[in-house]
Amino acid sequence: MSSGNRRPNRLARETSPYLLQHAYNPVDWFPWGDEAFEKARREDKPIFLSVGYSTCHWCHVMERESFEDEEIAAILNEHFVSIKVDREERPDVDEIYMRAVLIFTNGHGGWPMSVFLTPDGKPFFGGTYFPPEQFKRILLEIVRLWRDERQRVLEVAEEVSRAIAAELQLTVPTAQPFDETSAEAVLKAAENVLLKNLDKNHGGFGGAPKFPPHQALEFLLRRYERTKRLPLWEAVELTLRKMAHGGIYDQIGGGFHRYSVDEKWLVPHFEKMLYDNAQLAQVYAWAFHLSGDDFLRRIAKETYAFVLREMTSPEGAFYSALDAESNPPSSRQSPVASRSKEEGAFYLWRPEEVKAILGEKDGDLFCKVYGISNEPNFVNPHTGYSGCIPNLLKAPVENWAKALGISPDELWAKLDECRAKLLEARDKRPRPNCDDKVLTSWNALMVRSLALGYRYLGEESYRQAAERAAEFLWAKMRKPDGTLWHSYRNGIAKVDGMLDDYAYLLVALLDLHETTNEGKWSERAKELADTMVSLFWDERNGGFWFTTERKDLLTRSKPALDGAEPSPNGMAALGLLRLANETGEERYAQIAKRTLETFGGFMVRLPHGSTTLLSALNEWQMTRKETTKVVERPIERIWVEPEKLTLKAGETRSVKLHIVIAEGWHINSNEPQPNLQPTQIGIESHLVEIERVEFPPAKEVRLGFMDEPIKVYDGTITVTIWLRTKPNTYGSETLTLRLRYQACDESRCVMPSETDVHVSVSVIP
Repeated sequence: MSSGNRRPNRLARETSPYLLQHAYNPVDWFPWGDEAFEKARREDKPIFLSVGYSTCHWCHVMERESFEDEEIAAILNEHFVSIKVDREERPDVDEIYMRAVLIFTNGHGGWPMSVFLTPDGKPFFGGTYFPPEQFKRILLEIVRLWRDERQRVLEVAEEVSRAIAAELQLTVPTAQPFDETSAEAVLKAAENVLLKNLDKNHGGFGGAPKFPPHQALEFLLRRYERTKRLPLWEAVELTLRKMAHGGIYDQIGGGFHRYSVDEKWLVPHFEKMLYDNAQLAQVYAWAFHLSGDDFLRRIAKETYAFVLREMTSPEGAFYSALDAESNPPSSRQSPVASRSKEEGAFYLWRPEEVKAILGEKDGDLFCKVYGISNEPNFVNPHTGYSGCIPNLLKAPVENWAKALGISPDELWAKLDECRAKLLEARDKRPRPNCDDKVLTSWNALMVRSLALGYRYLGEESYRQAAERAAEFLWAKMRKPDGTLWHSYRNGIAKVDGMLDDYAYLLVALLDLHETTNEGKWSERAKELADTMVSLFWDERNGGFWFTTERKDLLTRSKPALDGAEPSPNGMAALGLLRLANETGEERYAQIAKRTLETFGGFMVRLPHGSTTLLSALNEWQMTRKETTKVVERPIERIWVEPEKLTLKAGETRSVKLHIVIAEGWHINSNEPQPNLQPTQIGIESHLVEIERVEFPPAKEVRLGFMDEPIKVYDGTITVTIWLRTKPNTYGSETLTLRLRYQACDESRCVMPSETDVHVSVSVIP
């Protein structure tokens, strides 16, 4: 981390704060990319992949112990190609290789992630944090295995790679399409599972460590708002109050830390993440809206104030995270002489420190209320550094007011005065590092949160901040072709956007539209939705891919379950449903419903991990059930092969369009009969045009409501479309093939319809 007299490695040219932390390691690090893999293939070396993030405590530890060690660095540099990845910048890479680590460790994942790969990226061994002596032994054993037992290594790599692909592409469809009754049964069952798992003493679901259950709380609020089922509200209120009373909430400066190591929400892991605070602030604001509880409004406003004060860039975008570690205040030092930074040092207090700022009387009051005493409630087990985390777990402010014989409002006013003084003093301490990269996905969560905060709390500054950030994303994180970038820092946008970037921003733009009633947000949402569908939608099997097809990735995934952030497929479905309701374009609702059905089994089997999908299902049931009863799907599926096509200039190539027509329906042939809409194929492309279309043989049928027989298609058909390049055009694009058709059953014909499919095409000289 410290440069000293060392020369920088390749990471010095990166923008990620995490990668830059390693820019002066003696390890010859490569960023993820072709250069590293080409070197591994050329020199026949295995790859050591290290994945982490800038606010990761154990990532810092492993850097100090191993990556700063000259002997370990020499082994890595001689025998391996070492790649360092910021998991927040490349969540696609992180997701793939975390699955490998879970396989190798029997389900124990985490960061730093340490994985060994073949030169073609296939993992054959991995783990998380390794102490330096163990890490050195592992490196030497990997060297031996690569030299002496290569075939065994390659077999393991192949087997693990197949397992990863199968898991990441897993879908668990519903047994039958959702209807009003089956959807309600799934929703109620999920409610009951969450209520059964509720910690009735401390809130949250399950035991320690406890992570804020953002998406579960949002789902329960949606269901309570709709059903007024009291246990749902009680679960939300208990959890929100207990978290806000605990040390996981920053009682001095507002905002939430990442998670609690105990069941009471007392001792946090001290980093602060944008995605946590975005999701929690909107839940507190929404809960206030439903209840009128001023305490919930207070926590929402303090959390928004923290983000706007400490995590907002001069351009109006939002930074990613604050580190858990910082240098202790000047009055203290680490018990370990070699340590400069300590976890939680910025947030811990001792009674004498509080009284030195507030005076004896106010300081004594504050320490009593917030549990600050000479017996620390936090002791770092590795260094012995200690202090008190302010909290309200002993009693809420209302109870203290009663004991003191004053009103709660009077006590809150006094405490707010004290907290402001302590915050001013704390700001003079050495600050935790800020990871100041801007991520589209996380910024979209914050835009959405601020839009909802404005809706529920009425604070004009929230609307202004949401609009300013949304304009930044539209201007800086969007390419000329309408696709998105994922990461931005110091004026440089990089990494192609992934599904979460599109899905989260889609929902955020729709919330901005509903909040401000400005048409541009709806127009942008529609444009973004169309791009998202063209890039990521899997017409054949349903659901959205997390990435486009990329040669630098081992496989692709379809992320359905919630993590610290909402399910990308769940948010895509939610956004498309809302867009369908606003625009009246049924195709969005059909894609959303099929997405829900594609992952419906997860909602049944793993409801606690599927709450964003469940929120989308709740939205569908509320707003689409009547429509769904009358919407007919004569065409069940349509897909194209291949999905990606490369042509040389002047070349003609074919693609096959497969169409599955529902039982009991048919569509008119390409030459059905005069006065009937024929099946036609159109194209939108700058690079290629249709040379000819080969339709399958048609079937002649006689319908009861027509005098003459007509020619139709039914069952599954394949249409072959021959494409030729346009003169003097080169490049890449996503073209649109448009199927226009009219469907009939035995008694009537419905209105002609259009369905689009997309092909990635490149024309080279």
